[in-house]
Amino acid sequence: MRRSASLGRATVAATLVLGAFAAPRAASAIPIFAQRYDLTCETCHSVLPELNGFGVAFRNNGYRIPALKKHGTTVAALREQIGYTPTPTDGTTRKSVPAGAALGAVEAGQIEAFVHETLGSEGSSASLFLGYLAYGNQRTGTVYRLGLQELPLIHSPAQRNDTLTTYGYEGTPAGLDDLTLATPRWAMEAERAFGSARVAATVSFGNATGSAYGGKPVDTGRTEWFAAPEYGLFVYEPVLPGVTVGVDALRGTRAIRLDGRAAFDDPYQRTGFALDAQRGRLELLAEQWYGRDANGDGAGDRLDSAGGFVRLRWALGAHAFVGLREDASAAPDATHSLLWYVETMAGRHARIVVQQQRPIPGGRSSLQAALTIGVPWPRGK
Repeated sequence: MRRSASLGRATVAATLVLGAFAAPRAASAIPIFAQRYDLTCETCHSVLPELNGFGVAFRNNGYRIPALKKHGTTVAALREQIGYTPTPTDGTTRKSVPAGAALGAVEAGQIEAFVHETLGSEGSSASLFLGYLAYGNQRTGTVYRLGLQELPLIHSPAQRNDTLTTYGYEGTPAGLDDLTLATPRWAMEAERAFGSARVAATVSFGNATGSAYGGKPVDTGRTEWFAAPEYGLFVYEPVLPGVTVGVDALRGTRAIRLDGRAAFDDPYQRTGFALDAQRGRLELLAEQWYGRDANGDGAGDRLDSAGGFVRLRWALGAHAFVGLREDASAAPDATHSLLWYVETMAGRHARIVVQQQRPIPGGRSSLQAALTIGVPWPRGK
């Protein structure tokens, strides 16, 4: 009872502190692209590192704005995140965890090279999290990507999140298959607009093994890889002003080898439905996924999985939000939780986020906070 009361007081205090920062203000983040086109970082970002609508369109165009003159640019930058939780869930007493990432972007003719290298944390080594080439064909409106990249879901599943926790089913492994929707893939992607709809297709051959900010490696006692390419199709269509619906589909085969056993194949498929609806300051974002693994346990048994999330977010300004999200998954074990959070730009170069995740119907709550800073800070604008 005392612990719950203490946690409640900490939650209220954290909300009041963030509320003091939550007035609308200018926001700047990593100036790689802002310096190139002489823009402020708030042009593309809502709250570091999340992209706004213009930022998504800029990325979908291969990081190019043909109508604007190019200026000098910073080709590399650092992002440092310091997290804090009064209730560690990893069995340690460590309450604060520093973590960082190095980002880089370089133009090579009509091709953009982008790199996200995690610097490691909690005893992990540095590792590549994202690294791909992007080319935007201005005539056809198609962008091509090649390398280690995220799946083109209706929102960023891992790199540009607005919280510290992966969304619902996106971070859930199914049975012995540890490949999640949030895991970056070594893939080829083509993405194009057809009228008002946007369609993306992916072919994946491998995957990353780390997280965006690093993390202590966990020995699972198994080794996994792609036994056959994974094919993905993602379609998003605006159906009303401010309302977009999406349909996603993945199919592939995972090879899994447990210690002391021969490898086996797990053919799998994932189908998802998405909704993004905005009206004024209010936004509703939701996903529902269904999965089927033909051999999810290595014994030839079929494993069905399902899950998703519903997020309701209220804008306190252009660069501050209050959000409430319900996450659920069953793959096959069922998990269900409610997460609230407040986030804001703190000055021009940093984000503060506080969140609390509470299991449903009950259990140990987790309160977390983090300060994320972009370095170097923009010059001029």
